[in-house]
Amino acid sequence: MIEKTINRHIVGTKESIFLLFLLLLILMIKAFFTIYAKPLPDEAYYWLWSKNLALSYFDHPPLAAWVQALLLSFSDNNYFAIRALPIISLGFVLAIMIVWQRIMFKTLNFGLCLKSVVLFLAFPVYAIFFSLSFPDYLLITLLFASSFFLFVYFETSQKLAHGIYYWYLATLFFSLALLTKYNAVLLGMGVLAFISFYKKKIKGPSFANILISIVIIFLIQMPVLLWNISNDFASFSFHMAERLDQGKNVPTVFKNILGFISGVVIAFSPIFIFNLRNNFSSEDYSENRKSFIKMSKFIVVWSVIFCLFLSFFTNVLYYWLTPATVLLIPFLVHILRLKVWHYLHIFYGIVISLILVINISIYPISAFFGKVDRETAILFGWEKIVKVVSKEKKLHGIKKVVFSDYRIGSLYIFHSNDFNADVVMEERRTQFDIWREEENSFGKSALIIADNDFPIGKKILSHFENIDFVKDIEISLGNKLVRKYQIFLGTNP
Repeated sequence: MIEKTINRHIVGTKESIFLLFLLLLILMIKAFFTIYAKPLPDEAYYWLWSKNLALSYFDHPPLAAWVQALLLSFSDNNYFAIRALPIISLGFVLAIMIVWQRIMFKTLNFGLCLKSVVLFLAFPVYAIFFSLSFPDYLLITLLFASSFFLFVYFETSQKLAHGIYYWYLATLFFSLALLTKYNAVLLGMGVLAFISFYKKKIKGPSFANILISIVIIFLIQMPVLLWNISNDFASFSFHMAERLDQGKNVPTVFKNILGFISGVVIAFSPIFIFNLRNNFSSEDYSENRKSFIKMSKFIVVWSVIFCLFLSFFTNVLYYWLTPATVLLIPFLVHILRLKVWHYLHIFYGIVISLILVINISIYPISAFFGKVDRETAILFGWEKIVKVVSKEKKLHGIKKVVFSDYRIGSLYIFHSNDFNADVVMEERRTQFDIWREEENSFGKSALIIADNDFPIGKKILSHFENIDFVKDIEISLGNKLVRKYQIFLGTNP
């Protein structure tokens, strides 16, 4: 018996050392990304929001911009502002995860905690969102805190007495998550539907408590509501009308569904998705914990069905499903039952992370196979672009620069600090349209920056009497042409 115990200890120690090595490798990749990765267009876009504080914004609710604005009050370094917050948020998530694991196993099991942390960090979708300053890092953090308190509520035997405050803490953090991104509603609606249906069986909160929670959620969303009232419901109109107009034929619907499913498989790890079929709730769990796991699975199924339904009307993005998976994070060791699945998942995540780091920081992967994809190409060459645009502005005596795409417009402002720049997109509205006063014109002259994917359209043409080509800006890496932009001069009499 003693010999078997010693052997298990030795095996456990060897595995712990290997897991520590993998953890170090993952953290080194993240550190390299943090230091060397080029800002993504949406990072620059959201950074610009934090420089223009408001009750809410056109694309998303305001909390992430408010938090970043708070950080900017301590530092004017643009790169620090977009890289620090995801790392800080990740620290909070890992701390909650360790506490969660301790509650689940009644003790702090170092081996299980270590493996759970490595499995979590290996998820491509979480590796991405805890490296980039998209609102998703804050969304996941707040939903994870909400899920933790919801779990503690389920674990509490006297839910309607001493444990009800955990329900309200879960409600509070969920409300803040919804103030960060609208797709948090997938988790909230799933929890509400499950608890309402199984209320008697799980001895859930009373209808009075549920009603109070809904009131709390509504009150915390007041900034979004007030902003929409004062801006002709611009954000609500964009998400509930303007975006829901694509799925009008079978090929488009098929493309939307295929794009969503393939994105989910890649981002959430095919190993994880394959093992979700496991009935891991059959472990030696209490009935309360089994109910929590059933609810977690229900939320995933309901969210997938809802996203597939939306695919008939619009292009559904894979990361809309992120809130649905948060409740399953603490059970990763049990979902991926076999050790071989654990390490396949970890190695898959490391490979995907390495590809992303190389693609964004060093050299576009698509360049090895032909034309560089636009989303990667526009990350490179901004020192040259800013220099050329600055020279043309001085040459023509112009202060205003107008872009045909919010991505390149946001990146230009981030790299140049030229907050006088503007964006006019042909096919959709953006936050720039909210900032721009309706009666505002672009004056007698302005530089216009466009490219082949977003050429000058009718909206920009309507602002100028004459538009003349000035020059191209070619961005190359070695002998490879990465991107070409066109500069035009727009003038009015």
